[in-house]
Amino acid sequence: MADPRNELAGIVVPVAPDGAAGGSGLPLLMWAGGLLMVAGIALVVWLVWYRRRPARALKKISTAVAQRQNTLPLLAEHLDSWVRVQFHLSRVDAKMCPPGLDPADWSDWADTLAHMRFAPSPPDAYEGLAALCETARQWKRHA
Repeated sequence: MADPRNELAGIVVPVAPDGAAGGSGLPLLMWAGGLLMVAGIALVVWLVWYRRRPARALKKISTAVAQRQNTLPLLAEHLDSWVRVQFHLSRVDAKMCPPGLDPADWSDWADTLAHMRFAPSPPDAYEGLAALCETARQWKRHA
């Protein structure tokens, strides 16, 4: 008589497929590699976005100046805070020039910005503030 354990073994415990029974694990490596590539691309995109953040903030300020969206002292205050953050200053002072900039240019620039913030606005003040924004953009590229 036939042994029932041998006859029913394929039905009770099915035979494992060839790939799962000690396969090479290639699909798992492909998934892991794909996930690493996606993570790497996401990291690069985030780093580019993060690095361009100050330029976008200055562009936002200069666009607001060009469109005259706010009062001149408020826009000058935004530019002042942007410069303090970018050049790691506690305050914008004509006597304390950031490293890498010409002290005479910095002094004129800081005095003009202070005048825009606290003095009555001349008729061409928005154009002057736009010029200050452009100068700050050039400084940040070279500093």
